[in-house]
Amino acid sequence: MRSLHLLLLPLCALLFANCATPSGGPAPASRLATLRSLGYTPLKLDRASRDKRYSGRFHVNATPVRFLIDSGANSTDLDLDIALRAGIKPSKELKVISRGALGRPVTSQVGMGMLTAGQVSAAPFAFMLAPATSHHTATSRYDGQMGLDALGGLGSLIDIPSGQLWLPGPTSPNNTPQGILPLGVQRGLGYDALPLTRAGRLPHLILESSWNGNRLTWVVDSGAEVTVLSHAAASRLRIPSTQTRTNIIDASGDHAPISVARIENLRFRSLLVSEFQVAVTDLSTVRKHFRDSNGRSVDGILGMDFLTESNALLDSASRLLYIGQPSIRIAPKSRSLRSLRAVHVPLR
Repeated sequence: MRSLHLLLLPLCALLFANCATPSGGPAPASRLATLRSLGYTPLKLDRASRDKRYSGRFHVNATPVRFLIDSGANSTDLDLDIALRAGIKPSKELKVISRGALGRPVTSQVGMGMLTAGQVSAAPFAFMLAPATSHHTATSRYDGQMGLDALGGLGSLIDIPSGQLWLPGPTSPNNTPQGILPLGVQRGLGYDALPLTRAGRLPHLILESSWNGNRLTWVVDSGAEVTVLSHAAASRLRIPSTQTRTNIIDASGDHAPISVARIENLRFRSLLVSEFQVAVTDLSTVRKHFRDSNGRSVDGILGMDFLTESNALLDSASRLLYIGQPSIRIAPKSRSLRSLRAVHVPLR
């Protein structure tokens, strides 16, 4: 039988070189209390040296693995050698072509196995078996990356301030005999719950913002260390930028030079980012494939710098991004704004 080649749209993991790791503040006690009251249990996440992103310890067919937590990837990738040691057999009929955020295609095989996170397991689960690489990529220091298929399928919540992945337990209201369902909007998890949309027919999560009367849309990507604005958007909005000697590295190992821009008063509904330094580079592949709810190409990638500074909690299954300290109630149409000053460490 001929191999079936599928195109999976870009895996938006980006590694930002030469930048210090910010220190996230403690998680609001009321958020943790709410999560526990909902029957969720935490799984501790870690940060590798000189990396702002989170990774966690999981099991594949009872074999311990370390996955990058990557909401910018639609699939869960696993190193081929580790997959073989775990007893996963690659399919001979199916191959998958994925792309890094900068555009170069990578061919992977597919294998079925069991994925376990804490006390929650998914089986049979399809892993993308990534080929070995001799060069440094945005994910090469890990055994693979946990994408939206696993994050959403397990009903997990990524709590950035506490560095924990919260998983539904037996008493969780969304843990049903039919499987784990989206949790939906809950009080006590943030000052506001920002709705996320899908990128058309793709599972990637898009967040909308406004600046000077203009709409800016972003792929929410916990696999990106910093927020990246496309050259096209910066040019369209006449946002000036300064060239640096720093590169970004994507999931395929490609490098791209960046410039730096400063955006003032960027609004995410009830959150006002008073000052935000973003990287600017060519994102032609991302813009080609990712569209917002209006059919427009997305403008950039929202990374861990924003998620950290905004005390975010990501519920990918419900397509919600909670931000800020929890309030008494979530008021989607509130006219009040809470201000955040999110500025990166100076680039070298």
